Amino acid sequence: MLWGSGRKCKAIAARFVTAVNARDADALRDLVTADFTYIDSWREGVTGRDRVIEGARLLFASDPDFRMEVETVSYSEPFVLMRGWINSANPDVGRRRAVWRARCEDGLIAEWQAWAEGHPPRFTRTYSPEATIDMSDRAAEAPGAP
Repeated sequence: MLWGSGRKCKAIAARFVTAVNARDADALRDLVTADFTYIDSWREGVTGRDRVIEGARLLFASDPDFRMEVETVSYSEPFVLMRGWINSANPDVGRRRAVWRARCEDGLIAEWQAWAEGHPPRFTRTYSPEATIDMSDRAAEAPGAP
């Protein structure tokens, strides 16, 4: 690992969170790879920048109060791990503890996995139902797991 790669990936992940909180899908698009993958708490996911960004646009439109609140950030090659809270006016989401894991490639985020306490809504099924696939073969069951 090169010394600066962890710092750079943490900075990109912070910009990703800022874009989500600003509901800025165009900024998100600029931060992810063409084959970007989003994986939710249920280990279901969507691959492809355009599909994921369209799902993000639907989330932003349906839940304008959705926010990510990061409390801690760490890096262990090749992942940034962030812990904090998700906040939403949607009663099915509410306020929950959350963990996010980002993997960077070539200065962009290639994969984003999210976990939230309890039984959060199935985000990929809700916002990208036609593109959702089972990712349990490649997604960690819990934060910090390989």
